[in-house]
Amino acid sequence: MKSLALANFILTTYPDKNITPMKLQKLAYYAKVWTLIAGESLIEADFKKWSYGPVNTEIYHHYKEHGAAGIEQVGLTLPIDDQSDNLLKFILDNYVDYSAFTLSAMTHNEDPWMETAENDIIPDNVIFAYYSNQPFAKNFTQDHPGGAFHVLQSNSWHSFTMDMDKDEAETFAVYPSYDEFHQQSKKANDEFKELLKDINELF
Repeated sequence: MKSLALANFILTTYPDKNITPMKLQKLAYYAKVWTLIAGESLIEADFKKWSYGPVNTEIYHHYKEHGAAGIEQVGLTLPIDDQSDNLLKFILDNYVDYSAFTLSAMTHNEDPWMETAENDIIPDNVIFAYYSNQPFAKNFTQDHPGGAFHVLQSNSWHSFTMDMDKDEAETFAVYPSYDEFHQQSKKANDEFKELLKDINELF
């Protein structure tokens, strides 16, 4: 899958997620990262180190006219096999709800972007060496959704667990399955919405 086909896949799979060019770049980058970790040579796209994170120049020039606005994609996604489709959606589902700036900040805290010279291509071997040692990589050594799910340890996850001891934080780092993680996440989101509703009614 080449860079523009990947961009098209992302935009047509998540049409209501307000994906800006900057957010698209980061989603495409993480799609490449984790398919490499999964041992799939699925994505033919290079990413350079730019100021706001990894950037694929083909995607940049194709969508730059949108500026900071969300992209409304018109067109059909090229067909891919079910295994590749499921893998990409599994990866992207874990990133797509983050903002463009949050995703950019995440890449800025990771060695491949930090250790690459400005405007140079981030090498695949550097990507693999770093991300294969992250907890999230364990998700690609087992079948899903049946196996244990290791949570993406993003900046927000670290903020959430910052005041916890190691054992307590670990209970929020691994779930029995991907489905269990989604159920617990939905429950927490619903409870948070109810809390906000109750607060608004007070005022």
